Amino acid sequence: MRYADDFVVLCRKDVEEPLKVVKHVLERLGLTLNEAKTHVVDATQASFNFLGFTLQMSRGARTGKPYPNVRPADKSLKKIKARLTELTGRNLTAIPLGDVVGNVNRSLRGWANYFHYRNSSQAMSKVRQHAEDRLRTHLMKRHKVKDRKAALCRFPRRDLYERHGLHKVSGTAGWNPAHAST
Repeated sequence: MRYADDFVVLCRKDVEEPLKVVKHVLERLGLTLNEAKTHVVDATQASFNFLGFTLQMSRGARTGKPYPNVRPADKSLKKIKARLTELTGRNLTAIPLGDVVGNVNRSLRGWANYFHYRNSSQAMSKVRQHAEDRLRTHLMKRHKVKDRKAALCRFPRRDLYERHGLHKVSGTAGWNPAHAST
């Protein structure tokens, strides 16, 4: 049997009664709530991280209305950037370029498919830019191009995608409803 062992309960006001209900349901399933990992957060005042995302309530710039701001956590961004750096390292210039790009693309697709949600457009753009920079740097090492400006001319963005096959991470995220039907 499998359990969803990570979850968030959102409450408008009182948290004590919902917490009692959660504990009761878990007890009936023969499970206990891990008190050390259980946190009560006022999402209107502070953000919290959950499964790689940062969640918080924000206000719309145009309307001023509150909305749930769901975006990749800073730790998730650092992790994918480190992975892309590792996959395009100097020590891999002897590996066929198609293999290097294929490995980068697998990581990019997996990360983007998971995090391509809600308010992640800024994070998606950062990851796309980092992937372009890393592939360009890898090509510079591979072709012994020392000047960054020359590399921008020799390996333009368009070539990274069309010639070398880099997966293009979309800069705009999908805005999907995040609530269950009642």
